[in-house]
Formats: sequence, C-alpha cells, structure tokens
Amino acid sequence: MCWHFRWLSSFDSDFNSDFNVSFTPEQIAAGKATYNYREGAKPMEEMSGRSIFCKDESGAIFHTYSAYSRGIDILNTAYNYLDMAPKGRDEDALEFTQSWVRYHDRYED
Repeated sequence: MCWHFRWLSSFDSDFNSDFNVSFTPEQIAAGKATYNYREGAKPMEEMSGRSIFCKDESGAIFHTYSAYSRGIDILNTAYNYLDMAPKGRDEDALEFTQSWVRYHDRYED
C-alpha cells in the first residue's frame, strides 16, 4: 500500500511527564500520581502509554489518541499469545502484572 509512518521517540524530552507516564522520585515516594486519566495510581519511574498525533496540511498537530495500562495490550504481541494459553497470563500471584518481563541484557548471576 506504500504507507509510510514517521516514528518519533520522546527520549530526552518532557513529553512522558506531560502525558503522565514518567514520574519524579517525589511522586514515587508519595505513592500516588495521575495515570490513565485517574488520580491515585501507584507510580513507578516509567509506566506504559502510547499516543498518536496527526499533522495536517497547514502544519497544525493534533493529539488524536492515547492508551494506557491494559489499553495497550494489543500492541504487546506476547500478551496476544499468552491470552490464548490455557493459564492465560497467570499474573494473579505476581507483585505487579508485568513482573514476568525480563530484559535481554539484564540477568542475575
């Protein structure tokens, strides 16, 4: 279809804080913050969120969509497969829902 998408990163900007997915040490210590359009979330340094923008012919930029928390599950391919497994995500006994995630370059000895 010859579609092209320009992907941008929010790295080294205020964007994540502005959209309530990055939190300061003070917010983390206080134990609550605004996340997913609700007050009271127990924040970590970074939490999940996706935003979509559109730029029109005049150059005006519009924020057209945001999803947080379970709203971004469809973007996580691992969840799509786990949701079909007999035990599903099997997260009930976990400290938090994504504590099963392992980084490719961070392992204990």
